[in-house]
Amino acid sequence: MESWIKMFSSLKHNRGQQLGSLFVVLTIICFLGTTSQLLTHLHEATWSFILWWILKTFVSTVVLWVPIAIGATQQRRRFNRQVVVIALWVVGAVTFIWAKFTTQPVTTAAQPSPELYVVQQVFITWLISSGLFLFAQPLQKLCHRWPTITRRHWLIGLSVVFLLVNLISGYDAFGFHRGTSLIWFIYLFALGDWLVNDRKWLQKWSNGRYAILTITSLLFASLITWLNMNRVDYSPHSDLTPNTHYLLGINPYQPFLLLSCLIMAAWFFRKGGQGKKDDLLPVTGILLLNLLGLPMIFTPLLLPRTTWQVALILGFVILIVLGGVLFLINFLGNKISWQLNYRSFLNWFKKICKNYWPVLLTYLILWVITLVSFAILWDGKFTMVQWMLTERSKIITVNVLIVFAINLILMAITNRWWISSGITVIFYLGWFGASVLKIAARNEPIIPTDISTLTAPGAMLGMVNKWLIIFTVIAFIAVIIACWQLEKRYGNHSRFNPYVRICAAVISCGFLFSFNFANHSNSIVYKQLQNINDTPYFYSQLRGAKMNGTLLQFVNNIDVHVMNKPAGYSAATMNRIAKRYSKVGAKINQQRTHKSVGKQNLVFVLSESYSDPARVPGMKVSGNPIPYLHRLKKQSTSGLMLSSGYGGGTANMEYQALTGLSIASFSPTLPTPYSQLVPYQKRTFTINNLFNYSIGIHPFSANLYSRKTVYKKFGFNKFYHFDGGNKLTYTQKIHNSPRVSDDSAYQEVTLNLKRHPHGKFVQLATMQNHMPYGPDYYAKNNFHVSGKGFNTPEQKAQIETYIQGIHYTDQALKKWIKQLDSLQQPTTVVWYGDHLPGIYHGLPMGKYGTQLHETDYFIYSNAAARKANQNRLTWQHQIVGPNNFAAMALAQMDVKVSPYYALMTAVAEKIPATSLPTNGTAKNNSAHQGGTDFVDARGKHVKLNAHQKKLFHDYQLVQYDLTAGHHYLMKDSFLKQVAK
Repeated sequence: MESWIKMFSSLKHNRGQQLGSLFVVLTIICFLGTTSQLLTHLHEATWSFILWWILKTFVSTVVLWVPIAIGATQQRRRFNRQVVVIALWVVGAVTFIWAKFTTQPVTTAAQPSPELYVVQQVFITWLISSGLFLFAQPLQKLCHRWPTITRRHWLIGLSVVFLLVNLISGYDAFGFHRGTSLIWFIYLFALGDWLVNDRKWLQKWSNGRYAILTITSLLFASLITWLNMNRVDYSPHSDLTPNTHYLLGINPYQPFLLLSCLIMAAWFFRKGGQGKKDDLLPVTGILLLNLLGLPMIFTPLLLPRTTWQVALILGFVILIVLGGVLFLINFLGNKISWQLNYRSFLNWFKKICKNYWPVLLTYLILWVITLVSFAILWDGKFTMVQWMLTERSKIITVNVLIVFAINLILMAITNRWWISSGITVIFYLGWFGASVLKIAARNEPIIPTDISTLTAPGAMLGMVNKWLIIFTVIAFIAVIIACWQLEKRYGNHSRFNPYVRICAAVISCGFLFSFNFANHSNSIVYKQLQNINDTPYFYSQLRGAKMNGTLLQFVNNIDVHVMNKPAGYSAATMNRIAKRYSKVGAKINQQRTHKSVGKQNLVFVLSESYSDPARVPGMKVSGNPIPYLHRLKKQSTSGLMLSSGYGGGTANMEYQALTGLSIASFSPTLPTPYSQLVPYQKRTFTINNLFNYSIGIHPFSANLYSRKTVYKKFGFNKFYHFDGGNKLTYTQKIHNSPRVSDDSAYQEVTLNLKRHPHGKFVQLATMQNHMPYGPDYYAKNNFHVSGKGFNTPEQKAQIETYIQGIHYTDQALKKWIKQLDSLQQPTTVVWYGDHLPGIYHGLPMGKYGTQLHETDYFIYSNAAARKANQNRLTWQHQIVGPNNFAAMALAQMDVKVSPYYALMTAVAEKIPATSLPTNGTAKNNSAHQGGTDFVDARGKHVKLNAHQKKLFHDYQLVQYDLTAGHHYLMKDSFLKQVAK
């Protein structure tokens, strides 16, 4: 009780404590008002709104003045800062965890952006400020090496430059990293230390001048912060649109806010002397930072309806708890004498470095090699290397740990550190050199399937320049000799005892072995890799290597298996399936005319990101951008295609259409067959193998999805693209769009239909409607949207640009179909959109998943084909999967089927449309959760009946046999020859 009386007596006579107490009260008021979303429900441009915003701006300076106050606190009494910081960390850990797991109330705020936080960067400021408070004395000694006047000149100059640079260009200078870096907080600390030691210079201004400057700067800072948080966006269709956003709180990294804080701090510190209790000021500030990070604890008490009585009671409770915690921390800091001896800690650290410097040196060398490897992968672009260092440092660390684990395993075997390190460094350099050579040759890094090439070292070395081999051998010998000498000189000090060797081996092997679960979506390894933003980019292994490093990209591909073996798989089972579908095929063929495709042409058109926007739930489109497609679908085999992707997955739709196989049956660790499966198959079978001549057309890069390799494996005779190979003739673009137009793509198809003999297959993958969708792509957007599907004017403009693009596709399609009808060659076209563009927002997949995976398709026969095939149509207006297209095309072409296509025909007729889950869990860049959705003609998810399950099991057996099994049915009698 006596301590409390002394504290309040001190408060009565201490101006600093009085101002501090006032700030605490104002902070609590602002915190409770923000948590109860007061500002969200106030009308702008009213006095209550303005006053509240000024208060919020004033309180937000806590993020700036706490580091300044820590620097200004020149401790003159015995006060155990280590115990104080430990107590602050305990309070912070308990409260932040409490806030994280507090169940939040369900609110139905009318405003789109309710309040939550007073100010941003609270947690990082709390954490670093507590560290600054712990190490304040040695940092102040470092600052005091320079005279006060020197620090004044440098800090004022730095502050002026910071102010001007931010005002003129907005550039984030000096490594401040938008107010989140250690350099920023040390700068604030140094400001506080200078101000408190330069009082005579601060006293040149009177209290009146300080008051005027403080009020003026605070008002101006309030205006600037409001303008920064309430931007007005302009759209040519929506005019000026206010974009109010209070959810994240005020950003403290603003020059005028810092200026206001410095003026207030200078006014506060100009009075000489420092009270005995003033060192509690930064502790109070750290506790306030802790409080400002805890709105989640109080929202259940204040929302959805707030009363002033509840807020008042909570305010008193917070004030009492805050005072009690402060009193307890002050008591602990004064009464507990235990401290960690910094000198002993430093000596221990020096001993560790002395005993284990070879280990630290090896790790450093491996880290440098890893960083250099990223620089080479990014072609020496400094900005990308900087980005890897600042944004993907954890990825760099994982790469280093992988090769360091190999080093430890060698050490466990040899117990010779330098020899082990030398071998590891040579291996790492050799690994990266081999990766660079493979990237140059095949545009992809080393992946696990390349290990098989080690069985033919002669053939591999024959592809490498002999001088490079000689240089490598010489370097290898030189490194080994150097390491041997280091081992002789320092090796005795770098030995592990047997227990350490066993532990090192077990931990390292366990670490490396854990990557066998890297693509198991429920494994800890998978979740940790996701946390560090490891995206394998299976569709582009080179991109994966650039983003993740060659080693991590390699291990990303370890946990990949093609497909789980279906029950009952055996040679006998596959023989029975062959006989069964020979009979099914013979029955089908009784209704077909042509024994082969003969002189008929078949064109598969994958129309990039094409889907009728009128089907997007809740979104309305002004006018009809695709009238010709709607008319054409009524006159031909048509309907909806169930895509396995949203916003991506082009190659997967193409794979399913060409092979007739379903990606849903593959392992979740195989999200991209084009990149992960086809390049390594000894033999493949696709619909184009039924034709005498095959042509691939893709007016873009052929490196994505390994298309060059894939089309070669599939037996295409020519492949037209932009990466060498056969040259495209038509490459025109529309206005400012960066993509080749669909009209040009269709002209390329027509040219090749005329150029080569009859009986050909053409695969076209268009690019016109590929993302992004810049607002300046087309001269004018004639179609506008309203309702759902977008949250901002930018998103709305994206959608409207996309719709204008598919309108141009509709016009090009009309022109092309007319050209096809004039051809004398019987030509059938399978035309489909691969997936919806990933530009629709606010539509949950759990509710609208099916609609967001439905695209348009049609199968059209030109006049010559209709005449030859008796004007056949098949399964009009159904929902189908891309794996059904080959069987449907053969039916429309009136071509007799092999046992394989008899099975595909049965699947198309009797199994609902099949895809990966449409709830948003399917991924294209990394492993997914797997699963299969079946959607019927009404768009409803259904389960298979007993007969359908048996048929689907046969389908899976055949798919497994052709891709991952023993290839019992990989023969012409099953795949190509007409069933009898």
